[in-house]
Amino acid sequence: MGKLFGTSGVRRRVSELPPEFVIALARALATYTPDEKIVIGRDTRKSGPLLESAFISGLISSGKNVIDICLVPTPTVGVATAEHGTGVMVTASHNPPEYNGFKFWNTSGAYNPEQENAVEKIFFSKKFKKGKRCGVVEKRNYVEKHINLILKKIGTVNDVRVLVDCAGGAGSVITPKLLEKMGCDVIAINTNQDGNFPHELEPTAENLAETCKLVKKKKVDIAFAHDGDADRTAAIGKDGKLIEWDSFLSVLAYDLDRVVTTVDASMRIEDVCNEVIRTKVGDVFVAEGIRKNNADFGGEPSGAYIFPDIHIFPDGIATVAKTVSMVADGFFYERLEEIKSYPMERVKIPCGEDEKGIIMDNLKKIIKEDYDDTDGIRISTDEGWILIRPSGTEPYVRITAEGVDRNALDELVGEGREWIGKARK
Repeated sequence: MGKLFGTSGVRRRVSELPPEFVIALARALATYTPDEKIVIGRDTRKSGPLLESAFISGLISSGKNVIDICLVPTPTVGVATAEHGTGVMVTASHNPPEYNGFKFWNTSGAYNPEQENAVEKIFFSKKFKKGKRCGVVEKRNYVEKHINLILKKIGTVNDVRVLVDCAGGAGSVITPKLLEKMGCDVIAINTNQDGNFPHELEPTAENLAETCKLVKKKKVDIAFAHDGDADRTAAIGKDGKLIEWDSFLSVLAYDLDRVVTTVDASMRIEDVCNEVIRTKVGDVFVAEGIRKNNADFGGEPSGAYIFPDIHIFPDGIATVAKTVSMVADGFFYERLEEIKSYPMERVKIPCGEDEKGIIMDNLKKIIKEDYDDTDGIRISTDEGWILIRPSGTEPYVRITAEGVDRNALDELVGEGREWIGKARK
């Protein structure tokens, strides 16, 4: 059996998504879910309409009715799915334009690995249920509902000048409109919806260099940049510098009682809130952690943030609104200045797929210190922490470490390299 799902749904080059594959995937989902109505939306990629049409064909031929919400961000699919039970987002998030994919949803958020495995098993078995009749397609607009859901929780603001870079992605249909309704002075750039991306979609300092220059030129109070499907958001300070991911996460978590984040997030978050619960890497695991622990907030240092008072899945649009509200209240920069940055290093050690399991098993025998094996091996000390974890997508074992100072960091990384070296023998 081949591997169908990756770390965030099915994601491939468009050339690897022929109609027969897409229709079979749709029929597998239709066989798995008991829900009669299935929501579907797509981002701005040029391949989106054709892939969406093929997926809809598979659903209606299986007897499912389809709620087509057209061009929307991923979190808008989440909002619609909460009403109907099952959803599909056609997106490849921050991947280049030659990629696309499918992310499945239920009322709890994105499918977890167990649910994906169940769909995958049906896909490869080809044991699809046949519909007694052909389903119907209904087009609905959920953008306004998504906006109103956020406004109801956050409200309006005064005198905040905001720049938002929609990156030619799906955020263009909602974020500028939300900010205007909040009462902001809005500068929206790269709002085209034709699938031509003005810069690479991963919201990094390098990819946002021109946007950062514009922030200073336009003298805005805060700026944001979405990825392709707007489930993630980067923040750019009024000084025109991209705010560090872990610092942004910590500002959003500031002064909260219980927060959920991943094993690879900075220890700076422990400085600003009462209790931190760490999960496996992935927003699905963060969402599960929030529900299980009744947490106030959760997020990853990749820019995926979850606000349970709104809903329990990553929402880049809600992130913009929450942050603007903090800026308006005068809290954002004040808290940002208080957050301490510690030296951190991420190292990739080349490693074949067949070697990953052996190395991780051997590490558990070699390492004498107490460790957390939630996701990889994580060791915390008074001087910092180190995480050793096999990559889920590349032929590497990764070392992530953070120290109270550079010497502590170097010692942790050196020790990690030494452990991996011994584990290979």
